[in-house]
Amino acid sequence: MDVDVQLSKVEEITEILKFGVRSTPAFVIDGRIISQGRLPKESEIEGWLSAGKIDLKEMVKQRYNDLALAVEGVGKCCCNPLAPAPAAKKVFTIMSEDYSKLKGYEPDADLGVGCGLPTQYARIQPGDTVIDLGSGAGNDCFIAREETGETGRVIGIDFAPQMLAKARTNAAKNGFTNVEFIGGDIEAMPLPDATTDVVVSNCVLNLLPRKDRIFKEIYRVLKPGGHFCISDVVLNGHFPKEFTDNAAMYAGCIASAIQREDYLGEIEKAGFADIKVERTKTVLIPDEVLAEHLDPATIAKYKAGNVGIYSITVTGNRPK
Repeated sequence: MDVDVQLSKVEEITEILKFGVRSTPAFVIDGRIISQGRLPKESEIEGWLSAGKIDLKEMVKQRYNDLALAVEGVGKCCCNPLAPAPAAKKVFTIMSEDYSKLKGYEPDADLGVGCGLPTQYARIQPGDTVIDLGSGAGNDCFIAREETGETGRVIGIDFAPQMLAKARTNAAKNGFTNVEFIGGDIEAMPLPDATTDVVVSNCVLNLLPRKDRIFKEIYRVLKPGGHFCISDVVLNGHFPKEFTDNAAMYAGCIASAIQREDYLGEIEKAGFADIKVERTKTVLIPDEVLAEHLDPATIAKYKAGNVGIYSITVTGNRPK
């Protein structure tokens, strides 16, 4: 089986209950209950791991490609999983932020899928090298460039070809020579060790299964004394299985999110110091979004569970 995974056995009842498991043995992948109440065969486990590794990431990539190709915001994707028909002028966004007043803002790069403003807390200095993980159409990169100035360098990494094309078009249109966009998997960045001053990311890391690997990669590419600022979605509580199994909710940056304490724990385990949550914002899913993608029974389960969904902006330093 050509799948790289990290397995752990949980026996403490309080820890088991955190996953929403009610019958053991159970098999959980990235916080999602795959099986419970029976011991699965090895072949079944291999299939689940392979699907979790490949299909989810491919689904996210396709959704980002779709968004890049969408015209006038029409499309169901990413952190804006519900957008109206062309005739409807009202646009529903779950977590988008207003970038329009920030220096360096490029309207064509703003696709309304961010859940924070990480550059506001990133302490970017003139001449810095900045990496944006999941750079999309380049929105945060262009804001960061305004901070680094002509002497700095900004690198956007994304795995969706259509997003990369859109970002490069936006950069060329503005004549930016110190902003580049490269294709790659942020779980294994195509960049050398210790070459970056600042890493930023906006509502992307929660979409990918290996948060532990991502934060280790961020640590690797940062220079000693460098730092990161990331906006992302985290949870307090657990969704019903029917919710987490829904593809639209997963690609919508919601069902893929993990517990807040676990998210911050992965940052600590990667070796970062001075970890600080700079900002917390409650995320509310409109009833229109729920009705578009979920059946009434699942919606009722979700609301009864009282799950807290939050956008956090967190910073941390790589020790010198």
